[in-house]
Amino acid sequence: MTHRHHPFACARRWHGLGALLLIVGLPVPTFADDVRLSDFWLEQPALAEAPAYSYYLLERERLPQQRQGIRLQEELATLINWNTLVGHTAMANGLTQWQHTVAQQREQTGRTQARADLAALLAAPRHDPPLTSLAAIGHCAVPDWVELWHFGGVTRHRWSPNLTLQKLLRQRPRSEWTEAEYAWLITPQGAPRRVGIAAWNAGDSPLVAGSRIVLALPGAVQEVDWINRSLPNFLATRLPGDACSALAVPERVAPSANEQEPSAPSKEPAANGEMGS
Repeated sequence: MTHRHHPFACARRWHGLGALLLIVGLPVPTFADDVRLSDFWLEQPALAEAPAYSYYLLERERLPQQRQGIRLQEELATLINWNTLVGHTAMANGLTQWQHTVAQQREQTGRTQARADLAALLAAPRHDPPLTSLAAIGHCAVPDWVELWHFGGVTRHRWSPNLTLQKLLRQRPRSEWTEAEYAWLITPQGAPRRVGIAAWNAGDSPLVAGSRIVLALPGAVQEVDWINRSLPNFLATRLPGDACSALAVPERVAPSANEQEPSAPSKEPAANGEMGS
């Protein structure tokens, strides 16, 4: 019977051998840079039970996501103060809930706005990230809710197969959403998508479990414009559920001196005891 050997399996075996080779002073094989997330999924003894949402986080996106969350809290604080001063108490209270929810979600691991399941990675190899580029890998059980960010705060509603955006909005008082001209729909594994909800541009969309919907804030002040652009993108980097399992990201074995790009040979002979074994 033919056995398939995945590159990640080889890398994992070499990782343990690398420590032994370092002790005896021999060259250490490296974790191949072309080992991909799909290889990691294929090496798992058992994939997450379907249905589930897989995710990953690119290392280069980790700190920018944290900084974006911090600035969102600051911009929301400015907007809360302004609404309080002009007497818009209901809006100020609703935005306070937005600010608290951002603070809570900022403390959690984020994700990259892309599908991470094995089928999607194998179908689009260009979007299959190298393991060396990842800060987090995991999967979440599909939740039973959708999350709505409206002018009265942030609420979760039970998901059902026939739930749509318009049906969801009508579960809330009209004062909490009728001033919005559009909403941002964030699916659990995708990027934000804008949908019109005003009388002149009303659209609709089915909602999948774990979706987040953010109403666009009215007004022409600078903070409103920035929040309307940035909050949907931030929420698209939040984990697509509450019951999530993080998996250990394999560490890359650093290349040894013998495997780095060769330098020009020395013209002077090595002294006794300085030659490599």
